[in-house]
Amino acid sequence: MLEKPHWSEEDSAGFITQGRAFTPDRDGVIRAFLDLTPAEPGEAFTVVDVATGAGWLTEAYLRAFPHARAIALDGSETMRRHVETSLSAFADRLSVLPFELAEAGWERALSPARAIVSSLAIHHLDGGEKRDLYARLFDVLEPGGALLIFDLAAPASQHAWRHAAREWDHIVARQSRELIGSDQLFDEFRETQWNYYEHPDDPIDQPSAVTDHLRWLAEAGFSGVDVFRMHAGHVLYGGYRPK
Repeated sequence: MLEKPHWSEEDSAGFITQGRAFTPDRDGVIRAFLDLTPAEPGEAFTVVDVATGAGWLTEAYLRAFPHARAIALDGSETMRRHVETSLSAFADRLSVLPFELAEAGWERALSPARAIVSSLAIHHLDGGEKRDLYARLFDVLEPGGALLIFDLAAPASQHAWRHAAREWDHIVARQSRELIGSDQLFDEFRETQWNYYEHPDDPIDQPSAVTDHLRWLAEAGFSGVDVFRMHAGHVLYGGYRPK
């Protein structure tokens, strides 16, 4: 049996640098995550970041909620070391732990969480694995807690595929110039064929349709299931555990 393709440490090292340019409107995504989270700034609660990557979403929660505790999970040693170093100022409220996204059972070690969040990782699972994950995470949430996911989604038509590809290119080109004053990061985006909607053959990537995600969340018991944001094929969606 062939092993499933996997994300490498080399991929991690590159994305720490490139991710800011490659992610459409990261600042807007952060605002949406924080606004959708059922918590007030002064509250103490736990947020779990599933596949934290470079830690930008974890950092946003630690800054916005000064009494919150964050559990940052990632399968990459490179990413975990980067997060521990870059977020060392929050060490008293941050736990950085290894895990394997596709394996079942890691969620049982987590404290009841007010929010479980994830960015640009769940699309590495196939449909059945995503459905199973949503059901397992439901049990980790506090009543009233939120599961919020920002990720790639499979468009429903060729017109939507083409638009997502073109819009993602446009955004990365603009962000590259804004961040470093040149097209260097956009050139890297093109050279590495990062745009899934233009190059959908990478077996690591398995985005599902938005309608499938919403159905699986509802089946798991979530309420308020919705798409909160959609831009260049990137979708912020999720739901809430009923109180």
